[in-house]
Amino acid sequence: MFAIGNYKLQNPGRLARAAVIVAVALGFALSSISGSVAGNAGPVELQFVTVQQGDSLWDLAAEHAAGSDPRDWIAEVVMLNALSTVDLTPGQQIALP
Repeated sequence: MFAIGNYKLQNPGRLARAAVIVAVALGFALSSISGSVAGNAGPVELQFVTVQQGDSLWDLAAEHAAGSDPRDWIAEVVMLNALSTVDLTPGQQIALP
């Protein structure tokens, strides 16, 4: 019997099973995270533009997002440039995928 302070481990097998279950769950979690990262496409060539007066992400999507859903393209631009809002400022330089 194993004892720590006032606690006595009555069934060491339960502790071993719990440790194995936690290890397996952690392994699955880590493999799914690394699998999703590894599945991303390779490097993307970026285009940089300077925002003009009256430009919006929807206008830029109409020009540059040929063949893709403009919502997905806008979301990618927001993430790529770490924008906190979709509002653009004239003179602002942003990267486009």
